[in-house]
Amino acid sequence: MSNSKFTQSPHAVFEDAAMPYLPDESTGQGAAGMVQQGHLASHGRLEAAKRRNERALMAIDGVEGVSLGQTAVGKEALVVYLRDASVRRRVPLQVEGYPVEMSITGQIDIQRW
Repeated sequence: MSNSKFTQSPHAVFEDAAMPYLPDESTGQGAAGMVQQGHLASHGRLEAAKRRNERALMAIDGVEGVSLGQTAVGKEALVVYLRDASVRRRVPLQVEGYPVEMSITGQIDIQRW
């Protein structure tokens, strides 16, 4: 019996208690590359949802801005910046299935030089 924590395979090296590295032959990026590609595709869908809904969200009196972000548990979300807490009740909790996080920033003034 070997003391090695690695198990040999003709196609990959597996390590006990770790995710095996299985290279993706088409991209050469392996499992991490597939996760990253999935994340980028998901991020692209969130960006598209933001573009489609930003005008309507900004039309709500008291909304100061809209951006991309995450919930407290790391789920992708739209972030809506509010002038004050009274605006919360007018902002939807979800947009196209994405959660909406709200941040009270006060009024945001654009600085012009």
